[in-house]
Amino acid sequence: MKALLVAAMAAFLASIVWGSIVSAQPVPPRINVRAIVVDSGWYSALPLNPAAATEAYLQRVPAEARSRGDAFTATRYITLASRVAILMASVALIMFSGAAASLRDLARRWVPYLWMQDALFALFLFTALFLLNLPIETYAGFVRLRLAGFTQRTYLDWLGEAVLGWAVITAFYVVGVILIMRLIRRRPGSWVGWATLVYLVLSSFYVLISPQYIEPLFNSITPLADGPEKEAILSLARANGVPAHEVFVRDASRQSDLLNAHVSGIGGTAQIVLDDNTIAKTPKAEFELVMAHEIGHYVLAHIPKGIVFDTLVSGLGFVFIGWGAQRLIARHGRRWKVAGLGDTAAMPVFWGLLLLWGFVSLPINNSISREQEAEADNYGINASRQPLGLAEFMIRDADAANLDPSWLEEWLLYDHPSARQRIFAAMRWRAEHRSATGP
Repeated sequence: MKALLVAAMAAFLASIVWGSIVSAQPVPPRINVRAIVVDSGWYSALPLNPAAATEAYLQRVPAEARSRGDAFTATRYITLASRVAILMASVALIMFSGAAASLRDLARRWVPYLWMQDALFALFLFTALFLLNLPIETYAGFVRLRLAGFTQRTYLDWLGEAVLGWAVITAFYVVGVILIMRLIRRRPGSWVGWATLVYLVLSSFYVLISPQYIEPLFNSITPLADGPEKEAILSLARANGVPAHEVFVRDASRQSDLLNAHVSGIGGTAQIVLDDNTIAKTPKAEFELVMAHEIGHYVLAHIPKGIVFDTLVSGLGFVFIGWGAQRLIARHGRRWKVAGLGDTAAMPVFWGLLLLWGFVSLPINNSISREQEAEADNYGINASRQPLGLAEFMIRDADAANLDPSWLEEWLLYDHPSARQRIFAAMRWRAEHRSATGP
């Protein structure tokens, strides 16, 4: 137990010091990602051939911006590898130090009922994991964005939001753990199927309440002011059969300078939200394309479909947990003082394997996400008739991503098609619809 406390406190203090030092430094300026200025003549001369047109767009991005985008993407790989390593080290520390057994015994003394013991233990566990992972999360969510010039926020602001996010998601995790631990004990032969159902219900509930109750905790989400932008969006929505009566905007600029938009919720709670960055920094063609893309997600029911796909992948994860936990406990259970997967002290093993499955299944989840994003791109271009809008938008944050990763990188790690792939799709649409779109 002492080793766990020392490690958690050291990780917390190191994160505070690191984040504070970076926060005290000036934010480096972003470079111009479109150093090559173009006029109407450039668009008139843009090749009709999709591959040649794609190259023309990519060549507008300066080498320095491409280099910085590649370097920033590399930090994602460092983050991923570090998260896996810290996860395995954290679970090993909790189990082999005897902390798991000690925390279980402590929970037994403090509360009388088994479900309460599971809940208390889960709070201990999730707190410990949050602290142990805080250094890499500080790097991933704050340091690398700040050093790249993508955020102006302070570390304390980031940390407060990180703690709030942890508290919200932990409430769902604790409920899920209590129910699944009970199923493991009472239905040892069929708990995987029941646990998958628990996951489906909790994830659906989270998505359902997110627009009204969770997202407003982190951002101010307000109706877009009346004006030509709002009318253009509502007109676009109505033209595509979306019963939209309001457009929402969130103050995402307080967190990042990068551009985005999203659709959240399901059923009657669904809403399409634009970032204030996107509204302020994109011209009409890009603005309409982005909005049409998000409408595509809504019309194509990508959120409920995503919940179904995610649940199926999670079901495979529970199979993986059952297989892995059985072998780990058979080998180390006596040393850990753990009788089986239904033992409260086995919870770190369960949770560690679940998180490990999240990393292992990234190619599956990313493939599903990329397919949905490609569908939304195609829908957005068809709805807005703005293929150039997509191409322009894809090079707007060119210093934040590798625009042309290898097929293996894209397959393993990208939840969106690469910029090259998305520009090529837009240029292919342009070539096939030349008579409708002009140059």
